[in-house]
Amino acid sequence: MRHFARTTLVWFLVAFIGDALVAPLIDIAGRAPDFTIIALVLLALSAGAVPATAGGFVIGLVQDLGNPPLLGLRSLCKCVLGFGLGRMRGRLVHGVVLVDAVMILLAVLLHDLVFLLVQSNLTQERFLVPLLTQSLPTAAYSALVGVPLLRLAEFTGVLRPED
Repeated sequence: MRHFARTTLVWFLVAFIGDALVAPLIDIAGRAPDFTIIALVLLALSAGAVPATAGGFVIGLVQDLGNPPLLGLRSLCKCVLGFGLGRMRGRLVHGVVLVDAVMILLAVLLHDLVFLLVQSNLTQERFLVPLLTQSLPTAAYSALVGVPLLRLAEFTGVLRPED
């Protein structure tokens, strides 16, 4: 129970406090790390597929409340991403800096790929430019910021070996 409370507190703080307070302070040229995806990776690695799916849904729903025309899209993207990341929990050697960085980078890119495809109504003009100019820098920056956060979570005992 103590591990569950600690894990829930950490991913909640990373997702919401990171996104609301830290991201605007450390953005570079309007690009900030995606703390919600970093928190989802943290939750998936520490708790597995089911909690990551539920956590992704909650994070996405909170983000969707600010954009009613696309209500449910971020929830869907983060829910599916959380499930996929949680299923990879036992298959990856997390703790290796390169593996963690690539995992966060690909998670941000896959989330943005699905989100932009649906948002652009599958038209190439409104899809490629945001993917290349916004998603790639955000994914790289998220990987750069997310790896130390994962190391900190591992140091504090939130990320632990599977039972």
